[in-house]
Amino acid sequence: MNKKIKVFLIGIVIYSLTQPLYAQMKQSHSIILSFLQMKEEFNIGMVFNGIQIKYAYGITWKIGESELTYKPELAFGIAWTHEMTGYKIGISPVNVSWEIPVFQNNGHTIKAGANLAGNYNYQMYPDLHDARLFWVSEIGLSPILNYQYQFNNSRITCSLQNSLLGFVSHTERNDPFFYSLKASDFFIRPHENMKFGSFNNYDHTKLSIEFRPNIDKIHSFIYEFDYFGIWYKTRYDQINHSLIWRMAI
Repeated sequence: MNKKIKVFLIGIVIYSLTQPLYAQMKQSHSIILSFLQMKEEFNIGMVFNGIQIKYAYGITWKIGESELTYKPELAFGIAWTHEMTGYKIGISPVNVSWEIPVFQNNGHTIKAGANLAGNYNYQMYPDLHDARLFWVSEIGLSPILNYQYQFNNSRITCSLQNSLLGFVSHTERNDPFFYSLKASDFFIRPHENMKFGSFNNYDHTKLSIEFRPNIDKIHSFIYEFDYFGIWYKTRYDQINHSLIWRMAI
């Protein structure tokens, strides 16, 4: 067979295999405004209440009946208690979800799947610990249950996600003479002393309700409850009640 024809046929095969994937690729941009609560054991149990703003970019590939989504996130928060201030940075560079329909009938759809996430949270309490940087990190696997109901031209989606198992790390000691904000504090320390476990070490639960007024449009509105708690050696609890505006394109 002529070499040019071979190259042409190979090109057609590659195009045929990749075209359905890219033809069904969708992107989204989400702005998340949250009421933030943080409780750090090193702060003698005080609860810091404040606000958090987060941006999330999403890209979804529809492969047959299943969907694969990658959604990195970046968050900044500030909270107060007894005239003292706490700051928080949240980064999720790894956040991959896979879902597949398990039931569909008369506008009702139930999907099941799993999420693999790497979440990194950094806290500072300058009024209590000068420039001490605290961290809470998670590399976890969570099952997902998703229910959708489509009526007329609108859709409501309810989603529940709960940690099953993973690796978690939290600041284990508070040295009052420690002062450091080096790159290693952000990239190395959150991976130190990681413990593998399930509900014996931590819990990460997300519950969301999304309303899309018109499925032919790009906008939707979401309420999300997000709880993250870790309790081996030292305890940290975080709750976010969030209102989300999402634009899917």
